Amino acid sequence: MAVSKAEALNEALDDWRKGESRGGPSTGSVAWLFNWYQGQRKFTKNRQKTQSDYRKLMEAVVSLPMKRGTFGERAAAKVGPEVADQLYEIFLPRGPRQAMYVVQVCRAVWNWASRYSGVTGIPTGQNPFAGMGVSYRPKDGNRATSRAEYEVYCVKAVELGFQSMATAAALAFELVQRVWDAFGIPDPKSPGDTQEEVDRGIKWEDYRAGRDIVVVQSKTGKRIKLPLVDVMPDGERVPLYPELEAQLAASWRPGAAGLIVVEERNGKPYEHRRMSTVHRKICDAAGLPAKMTFTGFRHGGATEIGDSGEADIRPISGHVQLSTTAIYNKVNEEKARRIAARRREHLIEIAGSHESLDHD
Repeated sequence: MAVSKAEALNEALDDWRKGESRGGPSTGSVAWLFNWYQGQRKFTKNRQKTQSDYRKLMEAVVSLPMKRGTFGERAAAKVGPEVADQLYEIFLPRGPRQAMYVVQVCRAVWNWASRYSGVTGIPTGQNPFAGMGVSYRPKDGNRATSRAEYEVYCVKAVELGFQSMATAAALAFELVQRVWDAFGIPDPKSPGDTQEEVDRGIKWEDYRAGRDIVVVQSKTGKRIKLPLVDVMPDGERVPLYPELEAQLAASWRPGAAGLIVVEERNGKPYEHRRMSTVHRKICDAAGLPAKMTFTGFRHGGATEIGDSGEADIRPISGHVQLSTTAIYNKVNEEKARRIAARRREHLIEIAGSHESLDHD
């Protein structure tokens, strides 16, 4: 067995030196390197979704047309910093997020390949995608939707015949759910993400009215049971999410099963484009800000929790690290207004006490 493996390796090395291949990409080419990486445990240990994401990006890179052939046919060992920069610039028009992902994937491949230079031909320590100094950050950040805006949105959605959108907004705002988990649809910003690969969506079977609801965080795989009532010492049951349960009650139909949020017109899950179109229609009709995204409902809910004094929202949001919640629980004008109001009250109290001393 050891001899056969050694012979196979020697043949592969000979092919690489000659620039030949056996029924596949030329050994030592970018396409060959990607195929080699996909067979490494460094790659296969990842979740299926992550593997799918990487494959999609690798396919996009190797299929790039060049003056002669494709980028996948280029010798991987000859890819230098200038080529890496050009690759980033080529993908940039498709969006800074995707361009950054391309850099991250290539960086991971070259980094791993340089550890096995005898097989891959990539010199040890050579990584043209390292130190590029590029990053991705949304231009205006993520605008948190206020409760007032959320309430206006729900009313207008129902008026326009989109109870489903009002319910989705309630799930996102009240339970701090991601858009894709509220709707049960693939994340279009994550290459390779499909409904079949990732369990998404909140289902009627996981909801017990007036008791609890189970949500699945597709990003972390966590199943979280959230209580919907708080039981007082005297036995009184106090609803914790009355607005949410009102929307769920309005959406429920006899025999309802499966995803809670489905389209009124066909009873099927929303597609991303359709969801975005309807969301914009509701916002425009309600006179809500143009920058009000559906993701803003989740951010607004998380910020509202932070406003209440709770810094750790993980029991609801499903975040793995507490530091991540700070992205959503951020400073806003309402917090600044409240701090200023408290400061003014304190100054008035001091002034009042001084007046009392003057009259004594």
